[in-house]
Amino acid sequence: MQDLEKAESELDEVRAKCLKCEKCALCKTRTNIVFSGGVPNRKLMLIGEAPGYYEDLKGEPFVGKAGQLLDKIFASVGLDRHKHVYICNTLKCRPPQNRDPLPEEKEACSEYLKAQIDILQPRIILLCGRVAVSSLMDTKLGITKLRGRWFEGPNFSKMMPIFHPSYLLRNDSREKGSPKWLMWQDIKEIKKVYDQLDG
Repeated sequence: MQDLEKAESELDEVRAKCLKCEKCALCKTRTNIVFSGGVPNRKLMLIGEAPGYYEDLKGEPFVGKAGQLLDKIFASVGLDRHKHVYICNTLKCRPPQNRDPLPEEKEACSEYLKAQIDILQPRIILLCGRVAVSSLMDTKLGITKLRGRWFEGPNFSKMMPIFHPSYLLRNDSREKGSPKWLMWQDIKEIKKVYDQLDG
């Protein structure tokens, strides 16, 4: 427990640094930095892409429709963002009009994401969407080919790419083989591995 308190204190220091960050042009257009959500823990971290409109307003990741769907996906296997998951994004500031992050923006923000991973050293990292995948994996493969598979992550973690919930919102079918059906297979596999973790 003390160990986690130390980690939380270290995360607070990184957050304070992030609040003053002016390393890229996004500092001029943001309303808030979106540093993290959920709860700091050693088991499960989800890394998203970049804040959207609602996240920028509230200063918290995944609070719009995609976030509500993400909560339902976690709840379907008994996980709760406020008890079991630490959530952060590749970028801490919203790109205008929700465009894809530029390489220099990802580079400018990478020290904050690296610090979050290094401080918590989560056992499972979920890479939510292609921007998160490209930030942590050196691959040309798309999310459809990568999802549902475990990869070796930083600090001996297990890493799995998953569909971004905004993609699932655009693909409503639940038929076998559909993105929503595949996500259901993935979240069950994630929960199985989560339940095998000790402590």
